[in-house]
Amino acid sequence: LQNGKFDVPDRLFHSVDATYTSALNNPADVKELIPEFFDPDCFDFLINSMGLRLGNLQTGQRVNDVILPPWAKKSAKRFLRKNRAALESDYCTIHLPKWIDLIFGVNSRGPGAKDAHNLFHPMSYIGPEDLEAIRSPEDRACAELQATEFGIVPDQLFWRDHPGKGENIGSWGDTDALLTRDRLRDSYGVGDNSFSQPTIAQNDRSDSGPTVGTNPFD
Repeated sequence: LQNGKFDVPDRLFHSVDATYTSALNNPADVKELIPEFFDPDCFDFLINSMGLRLGNLQTGQRVNDVILPPWAKKSAKRFLRKNRAALESDYCTIHLPKWIDLIFGVNSRGPGAKDAHNLFHPMSYIGPEDLEAIRSPEDRACAELQATEFGIVPDQLFWRDHPGKGENIGSWGDTDALLTRDRLRDSYGVGDNSFSQPTIAQNDRSDSGPTVGTNPFD
């Protein structure tokens, strides 16, 4: 994305608090945590162990190790252990189906996504048939570049609200809750258009993570 170079210092991941605040308030910031955030053995991504010269923020502060919340007590391993405990907490267990609905389910596309304020840039929904429909090689290359560098919305896998832990999957009523290969194809608008997504508004979106109500990094 940056042609093999580091981005400007203020855009680098330099502070957990600053990144969290941006994800909550900036409509263009759609970051999600990578698995390493929950593995204490992978703490090195938070530390500038090679002493790279990453520049200074506009405030003059040097970008070095990632600034952690006070409760981490300047320990990357402690920070990741706490994250792991939070991920395995009852709260996350209860709310995980809601996240699945947003990313892979009923609120990932179409009217459900609109009602959940979970819409993204139209190019985020590009499918195989969309690329085939682009006549201009230049426009097709731009679409592919957009998808490569900024990603696309995952395929929708479920057509019903995802059940909670311990809930009998039979409560969905039938296997139509799961998308078959044909229905997945149809969801891209190939064949039966009953599964195709509507036009997406560019800036109508919300954060995909659950909102607890307070900043856990204070």
